[in-house]
Amino acid sequence: MTMTMTDPMAMVGFVAFDSDGVELGEVEGVYMGADEPEWAALLLPTGQYAIVPLLDAEIYEDSIELPYTAAEVASAPLLQEDLLEDLTEEQEALLTDYFSGASGIPASPATDVASTAKEQGSQVASTAVEHSQEVASTAKQEGQRVASTAKAQGQQVLRSTADQASEVVVAAKEQAAEVAEQATEQARNLLEETRTRLEEQTATGAHRLGEQLQRLGEEALALSEGRPEEAPTVQGYVKRAANTLLETADRAYGVSNDIQTRGIGGVLTDVQTFARRRPGVFLISAAGLGLVAGRAVRATKDDGQEPDEPPALPRRTTAARPVR
Repeated sequence: MTMTMTDPMAMVGFVAFDSDGVELGEVEGVYMGADEPEWAALLLPTGQYAIVPLLDAEIYEDSIELPYTAAEVASAPLLQEDLLEDLTEEQEALLTDYFSGASGIPASPATDVASTAKEQGSQVASTAVEHSQEVASTAKQEGQRVASTAKAQGQQVLRSTADQASEVVVAAKEQAAEVAEQATEQARNLLEETRTRLEEQTATGAHRLGEQLQRLGEEALALSEGRPEEAPTVQGYVKRAANTLLETADRAYGVSNDIQTRGIGGVLTDVQTFARRRPGVFLISAAGLGLVAGRAVRATKDDGQEPDEPPALPRRTTAARPVR
C-alpha cells in the first residue's frame, strides 16, 4: 500500500483495476486491520461482492490497483449477494490462502494480519453498522412518509365514498317519498272517482224509483177516479187480484153446494185431498174466505143486527171468468 488514508472509509466508491488495467468494480466496503485497511469489498459487474486484500494494492486519489487478474478476483471464495458486515478468522484464513497462491505473498505476513483482524473487526463492524443504521433510518422515514401518504389518500377515498353513499341514500329517500306521494294521490283520486260514480248511480236509481212510485200513484188515482185507460200497470194488478177473488168465490159456491148435498164430512174429505195436492192454492183460498167472512161479520155489526144464521151465498153454476 503506497498511500496512507486518514479515513479508510473514504475508499468507498473508488474504482478498482487489476494488474492489467481492467476495471474490476467499485469499492463498497472496507475491513480494517491493526493499523490500516486490510480488506476491501468490490461490487463486481455480476452483482456479487468479492473480498480482496489491500496489503499490496496501489491506492490513488479515486482508484486502487490490485496485483490480481480479473479472473482471479472473479474466482475468489466468499462471493456474496449481500455485503458482509465483518470477517471471521476462518474467512480471513481462507481468503489469505487463496490470494497467497495467486500472488506469491508469503504466508507469515498473512498470519500476522490474521492475528490482529479480530481486534480491528469490531471497528469495521461498527462502521458498517452505523452505515446500515443510517440506511435503515432513511428507509424507515421513507416508509413512514409513504404510509402517511397512503393513509391520507385512503381516508380521502373513504370520505368520498361515504359522501357518495350519503347522496345515493338521500336521492333514494326522495324518490321513495315522491313515489309514495304519487301513489297516495292516485289512490285518493280513485276513491273520489269511485264515490262520485256510486253517488251518481245511487241518485239515478233513486230518481228512477221515485219516478216509478209517482207513476204508480198517478195510475192508482186515475183508476179510482174512473179512468182505467190511464192506469195500465195498476189495472193489470187489479185484474189479476179480481180474477183471484172470482176464483175464490166460485170455490166458495162449490163448497156451499157440496155441504148442502154431501154433508160436512164429504166436504172436509175433499178439502183435505185438495190441500195435500195443491197447498198453495188452498192457503190463498182460505185467506180469501176469511176475508169475505170477516167483512160479512163487520157489516152485520155496523148494522146493529145479530145474525141468526150465516147469509146464504148465491149459487153459481158457471165457472168464473177473468175480468177484462
